[in-house]
Amino acid sequence: MKKKNVKGAEQIKRLGTEVKILRQVAEITGRHIDLGKVLDRFLSVVMEETDSDAGSFLLVDDVTDTLYFAAARGKAGERIKKFRLAMGEGIAGWVAQNGMPIITPDASKDKRHSKRISAATGYKTRNMVCIPVKYEKEILGVIQLLNKKGGGVFTRDDVDVIQPFLSYIAVLIKNAGLTIENRKRIQSLEHIMELTKYVNSTLNLDSLLDIMLDISTKMLGGEAGSVLFIDDEAEELVFAAATGRKKDELKNTRVPIGKGIAGWVAREDASVLVPDVKNDPRFYSKTDEDIKFRTKSIIAVPLRTKEKLIGVVEILNKKNGAQFDEQDKLLLEALANQAAVAIENAKLYSETKDMFLSTVKSLAAAIDTKDAYTHGHSEGVTELSVAIGKELGFSAKEIEDLRLAALFHDIGKIGIEESILRKPSKLTRAEYEEIKKHPDFAANILLSIPQLKEIIPVIRHHHERYDGNGYPAGLKGDEIPYHSRIIAIADTVDAMTTDRPYRKALAFSRSMEEVKRCSGTQFDPGLTGIAIAAMKKSRLKMKPGRKKQAKRRK
Repeated sequence: MKKKNVKGAEQIKRLGTEVKILRQVAEITGRHIDLGKVLDRFLSVVMEETDSDAGSFLLVDDVTDTLYFAAARGKAGERIKKFRLAMGEGIAGWVAQNGMPIITPDASKDKRHSKRISAATGYKTRNMVCIPVKYEKEILGVIQLLNKKGGGVFTRDDVDVIQPFLSYIAVLIKNAGLTIENRKRIQSLEHIMELTKYVNSTLNLDSLLDIMLDISTKMLGGEAGSVLFIDDEAEELVFAAATGRKKDELKNTRVPIGKGIAGWVAREDASVLVPDVKNDPRFYSKTDEDIKFRTKSIIAVPLRTKEKLIGVVEILNKKNGAQFDEQDKLLLEALANQAAVAIENAKLYSETKDMFLSTVKSLAAAIDTKDAYTHGHSEGVTELSVAIGKELGFSAKEIEDLRLAALFHDIGKIGIEESILRKPSKLTRAEYEEIKKHPDFAANILLSIPQLKEIIPVIRHHHERYDGNGYPAGLKGDEIPYHSRIIAIADTVDAMTTDRPYRKALAFSRSMEEVKRCSGTQFDPGLTGIAIAAMKKSRLKMKPGRKKQAKRRK
């Protein structure tokens, strides 16, 4: 996972650099008509991004079969412009002749390096990178960068940063004029970079699908979009996510594989662009009829990992009466490829998480059974804790963490002798000291489960008191984890509203009075009012008389 995160971070950084350069290329080509000024400004940008001390653009003169310096920067920049290189002369001449980039970490050891210009200008080349500028198969010139700053050397990464943009320079050299196309390309890269950030930062399937569709529809100017997953057993496509006015009505709608345009894409594992669905016999109008939507045009592409086809992504109805084109289809394919692996991982994570939660609940139930009076206690504490968390406006992630911590809050009782847990009479001091060990036992047990590491402090400190008189660490006030303070209230209320061998369950109203009374001593005074409000809204979850045959005092 760490390696994957590092790779994702490098990818984001690289995309960021590309976007930055593209922005400046668009700005340069928008402001300058003179080719020399465009090349000079682009050279400046590239030198900055690659930490180069000097650089130059050499263009091919077909008449004399030489290379001339169309732009040059660095200490010898102006002096160097009067020179020409024969085709094949020096490293730049070799690259222009052979059409392949060269990285030279030590120019003095490269036989292709020409010392003629260095000797004339007094500028010593230590290392360099030189890349051809091509228009289709025609070599128009080369860009060379000299002497990496800070004592470093050029690497393949420098070539990878520069090379994608040389096609633009080639077009400008051939025919200055792709400003609009540059801007579209910038926007596309920005959208892909935005998606890359999200796919490397979330395993929440619903969020990932929503983000992907939002970016895709925005990038292609579509009116609506959807993701359909393949249900192999039923041989159907299921709408997993959608955008647009009818998105809620589409969710979980099913379409047979092979039926409709999306069904065709799933069956054939091929992309399709349909400018007018009325003229395409594959179009399946029933879905439109069911949700009262009118599909006019559509792009649909497969969603696949290396191993298998997992679904289909479709974007509908180009806005403002425009038509989707092949470039739009290629962009959607790029986004789908970018997202497919992350979607598959998120699906697997979701399935694993469901299995994990099922195991958690079974284990929590087993703990409750060991301590007879607390049968159902973990579930009750969980319900109350979640109600409080929702009242506080917790995010879905915070609610999930709180739910798990509440379910597992008493897992440490596994390490307590049953004779103590089941004792029907009052505990001795020694027995009570033994009971107080269960939060630490819980922490030790959960350390081996990576998914639960974040909630270990919450579980360990749920018996702390706000005034510092709790256990196991005697924390007080804000030293106590916030979620622990919530569970402390829920734990106490569930215990009070449950029958014990030494008393009947307290009425709900009485338990609320106790929470108020202990505000500022046992409980966080900033939480008690909110907790009481939440529990009043959820009284059904706090049935006061949940009958349990308890054997001992907690």
